[in-house]
Amino acid sequence: MSATAGTCPNGHASGDAEWCDTCGAPMGGPSAAASAAATPPTPPAPFTSTDTSGPAIAPVSCPHCGSMNAADNLFCESCGYDFTTGQAPEPGPAPEPVAAAATSTDPAAGDPAAVAAAEAGVVESPPVLPAASAWIVVVEVDPAWFALRGELADQPCPPPATSTVTLGKAVSLVGRTSQSRSLRPEVALDGDTAVSRRHAQFVIDGAQLSVIDLSSTNGTYVVSAGEEPTDASQPIVPGVPAIVADGDRVYLGAWSRLTLRAG
Repeated sequence: MSATAGTCPNGHASGDAEWCDTCGAPMGGPSAAASAAATPPTPPAPFTSTDTSGPAIAPVSCPHCGSMNAADNLFCESCGYDFTTGQAPEPGPAPEPVAAAATSTDPAAGDPAAVAAAEAGVVESPPVLPAASAWIVVVEVDPAWFALRGELADQPCPPPATSTVTLGKAVSLVGRTSQSRSLRPEVALDGDTAVSRRHAQFVIDGAQLSVIDLSSTNGTYVVSAGEEPTDASQPIVPGVPAIVADGDRVYLGAWSRLTLRAG
């Protein structure tokens, strides 16, 4: 029997022309009895809602955080998303910044081992040294080093160039600048892509200068004054300070040579 206007297939009067106000059935659809006879029963869903008095209802995924919720939940149990209005929860206050843990050894006190151990974390900026304690680094493009290590480069060796950097801090980073990581090395070797972002660091302890490799990809090499690197040259051990003297040279990357001069 077809439904009359304003009456659903189950015999309920409805003011809605599409859906029954009483049972929710479509106004032009079959009656509940006809549907039950035509449709075989389906097995219950594996998930049951918290209301055990009704039939099992499949869970729904929160569109905001992805957590599974019972189908009759008004809000997400994990993030508070409003399933009725679709309103996302307001973001909570930003967490307070956590201050870096103080180390038992001050890097300015000249303990290279402590400096290497703290390298992976956040440390306070080293104090500025008196002018008498500063060292000078002569940064050069070395074609002879490129002849040994040029296979590390993704470009030809640049023309010879020289610049100087004064080590005015107890700890000075050697590497390549990275805006995204907020890395601004005191000795920046940005053109040499074979140099790691955090490649090595110089540590000044009184009148003594040492260099520490920070587990770089291609290693750090120390050559005494008056000598030249060879195929047999070995990199220093990462994390272990190597003391350098006036005139010694540090080789790294594909063409970078650093000559140390006492201030």
